[in-house]
Amino acid sequence: MGLRRQLWWFAGIATALVVALVAVAVTLAGVVVVVGVLAARDPQRGTAPSTSSVAVADGAVPQRYRAAFDYALTLCPALPAPVLAAQITQESGWDPRAVSSAGARGLGQFMPGTWKEHAVDANGGGAEITDPADSLASAAAYDCHLIDQVSGKGYDGDAVSLMLAAYNAGPGAVARYEGVPPPSFSAGQTHDYVAAITAMAARDTVETVPGLVVAGSVPERPLPAWPVGADGLAPNAEFGRRWLQASFGVVVPVSSCVASAGHVEDSYHYDGHACDVMVSTAGSVPDAAGTQLGWAVANALVADHRGLGVEQVIWQGRIWTAQRPTWRDYENPLGSSVTLDHLDHVHVSFDRGR
Repeated sequence: MGLRRQLWWFAGIATALVVALVAVAVTLAGVVVVVGVLAARDPQRGTAPSTSSVAVADGAVPQRYRAAFDYALTLCPALPAPVLAAQITQESGWDPRAVSSAGARGLGQFMPGTWKEHAVDANGGGAEITDPADSLASAAAYDCHLIDQVSGKGYDGDAVSLMLAAYNAGPGAVARYEGVPPPSFSAGQTHDYVAAITAMAARDTVETVPGLVVAGSVPERPLPAWPVGADGLAPNAEFGRRWLQASFGVVVPVSSCVASAGHVEDSYHYDGHACDVMVSTAGSVPDAAGTQLGWAVANALVADHRGLGVEQVIWQGRIWTAQRPTWRDYENPLGSSVTLDHLDHVHVSFDRGR
């Protein structure tokens, strides 16, 4: 009986040890899982911003190129502003006369063949590789082209990082490695290029401000006209005013929506009603986030112009019209003393007859 009791005692101890070891193993596995999840969520792991609803910090773009930079962003909604700024800094240091040893030229460092195929004329003077406005617009448009080339294929990495790799080494290299090429490729040039731009973009990113993303959308069919109010606003002007406020949170006071007969600017240039969509304090120059917000508002008006009855949009010295649906430089018909393209608001006119 004594021997049997000892055997049971040893068996109990062995069972307890096994249970303890299993508990330790489970705990360690849980720690590994938690560490893995935290690592996946770590924002410092080189993942580029994935939306243009962020703005670039002041100073990241030379002021003399700011208007051209803001316009270039309108050509690629998927491209975050800080990424484009960092990309140009990395490519040329913002020197439009820069020429690489391989023959790449301009702010965006385009090779002649790529420029011939993807050049964008930003100001109506013909696409010139050394023109900062053309090079910035072409770089943004080409970025979007590359995003389309490398996205949705199951490659490892976010769309913007894959685009940067393709900009540096070509889409073929990204396809070959099914992601950003490793440091072993091309002596690490492409890998370092993506890492440098990603780091700069993260440093110069301004957090999203309320209103940068449209909360709702306009259906393809025209919206029903809002009843004309006691203030005499045209149906679509009033509807557009409320839609903009609900979608972006911007200030569109009723007093800013006026009839042609009651506004000297509109009586000269517009046949309809107009509103000033405020994106910064009246009379002030908007900061980087305000400028980005202005372009978001302007492009939303353009995209949904049929439903809202929009005839014209003016912002940052650029004009879009339903009769000529493209952004181009705006020349004030009333002269420099009267500016319809004030920096603090987006000016939009609506069709009176809708």
